[in-house]
Amino acid sequence: MSTCFNSLQKNLEGTNKEVTLGQIITIIILLILLPFIVFASPNQKAPKDIEQLFDGFFCEYIKLRPETGTELGITEQHGVKVRNDELDNVSDEAWEKLYRMYRKYSNWLPQYDRKKLTSSQWVASDVLKWFMDNELQGEQFKYHKYIINPMFGFHNQLTTLLTEHHKIETPEDAENHIKRLMKYNGKVSQLLEQLAIREQKGIIPPIFIIETFQQVLDDFLKVPHSENILFTSFKRRIQNLNTLDDESKKALGQKALSALENSVYPSYKEMSEYISSLKDKATVDAGAWKLPNGDEYYKYCLHHHTTATITPEEIHNLGFKEVGYIQDEIKKLFETIGISGSENFTDLLAEYLKTARNRNDERYFYPANEEGKLQTLKDYQAIIDTMSMKLPDLFSLIPKASVRVERVPEFKEQTAGTYYQFPKLDGSSGGIFYANLSYQHFKPSMKALAYHEAIPGHHFQIAIEQESADFRLFKSLFFFTGYTEGWALYVEKLAKEYGFYDDIHSLIGCLRSELFRAVRLVVDTGIHYKKWTREQAYQYMLDNVGWAGYGEIDRYIVWPGQACAYKIGELKILELRNRAKKELGERFDIKDFHSVVLKQGSVPLEILEHLVDEYIKAKKE
Repeated sequence: MSTCFNSLQKNLEGTNKEVTLGQIITIIILLILLPFIVFASPNQKAPKDIEQLFDGFFCEYIKLRPETGTELGITEQHGVKVRNDELDNVSDEAWEKLYRMYRKYSNWLPQYDRKKLTSSQWVASDVLKWFMDNELQGEQFKYHKYIINPMFGFHNQLTTLLTEHHKIETPEDAENHIKRLMKYNGKVSQLLEQLAIREQKGIIPPIFIIETFQQVLDDFLKVPHSENILFTSFKRRIQNLNTLDDESKKALGQKALSALENSVYPSYKEMSEYISSLKDKATVDAGAWKLPNGDEYYKYCLHHHTTATITPEEIHNLGFKEVGYIQDEIKKLFETIGISGSENFTDLLAEYLKTARNRNDERYFYPANEEGKLQTLKDYQAIIDTMSMKLPDLFSLIPKASVRVERVPEFKEQTAGTYYQFPKLDGSSGGIFYANLSYQHFKPSMKALAYHEAIPGHHFQIAIEQESADFRLFKSLFFFTGYTEGWALYVEKLAKEYGFYDDIHSLIGCLRSELFRAVRLVVDTGIHYKKWTREQAYQYMLDNVGWAGYGEIDRYIVWPGQACAYKIGELKILELRNRAKKELGERFDIKDFHSVVLKQGSVPLEILEHLVDEYIKAKKE
């Protein structure tokens, strides 16, 4: 950098020298290229302290992705000021900045002497390096992702950002909220540019994804501005700004309505019109195989999500094997309640579901009214609270952060399942387990779901990581699906092994949950590798799990590989536990094993395997 500035200074020095047109052009070119020269300089050295590198990565990322800063609850006490009046820039130029940042930090990390790092530092270093290198491997597929889809499109992301994450505690917060509304159209314009590039490359979502997404947009546009959740949520929250008088609050409300009228609604309309124009070019082909270099893209997706080295063919065959094994386990339970007489699992399951699908039977379902919905939330909380008391039997590490159960916001109910929201880093909110109450919950499946999403699943694992003395902020920016979802599925089985499902129907519910994840192995690879149709995937799931939904199948279509990570991760954790048991014999302690798995937080499975092997080695010495 100093070399560039010295060159500029020499061109400008000297009062008796005449600056030529050529020199002026040189100066302009240097000014334009300066940021790129700085990024690419081979003489750049890593920060002296690796902790400075970790912090630097975090700060640079948050500056490039302000929405993430808001979602995480980042404040200036974390070393970076979040631009809470900005939305993410998703242009090609912004993506290139992010990739350049990854390359810079990836080149820096090997400069540190690992012998001088603590064990925690080298794990953090390996995790960050794996993440960045994997992202850079995916750069060749940067246009392959379906950035518009009913599940994860901008409509959900931005609405969630402004109604759930963007705090309104001061007048400035309210003004920033309005500024973000006004920037909707700019964000959507960038998305339209990205979609146009994809269209030119022949990367167009299947027709049924386009039609479903357009319906979501059109439904949004039918809602009057004053009834839109983006306004009603804002209006409700500004009433708590005690420093403002009623006139000021009214003025803020009018500004928000104006932003909806002039920015948000026009951008939705423009997106809807563009989506409509794609229909004639779209096909019913569902899998990643149809995309340019689609097979390689799918292999990348599998590695990205599972963090394991495994081929689509191996996953497909593993799925069939796991489906058969789990179905045999369920058959044994069916026999204990008098369901037998056929070797065909589909027939036996249909017999079981004749009774279990009676939505008026309160052994299986809650009443389809508001009272039933409230009781659903209470019972989920009771399951979590009961499990919390049993944790010391299995874990040495137990988090302090609480978790509460809430209903999925109504604007998400048609496209979201049940999910978990991690605690804010500023401490303003604990973990939240969101239950979708747009349908009646099946009581026998509730324990497995609560264990998966809350305790000892997602909340338990993430809260332990955040509360660790070795926690580094950059780890909050990403997670590894194979580990995170693998752990959550593992604890469902752990609860079965330790007798926490205290009735036959809950035990069947646990196994059906595991069966569902095994079926995903077959369906995901079937769609993206075996060229299955949407209908084939639907029918296979229906025959083998007992239920199916096109919304579920569409999730796999727009998110290649992600659904495989649950079972792959669970099987790896079980494999490592069995290895530790075999190697250590009587010295094996389940609490110690869980501490090893949880202590470093979300990591790629190959790094987790190394950590467990090191634990075994140390325990033997």
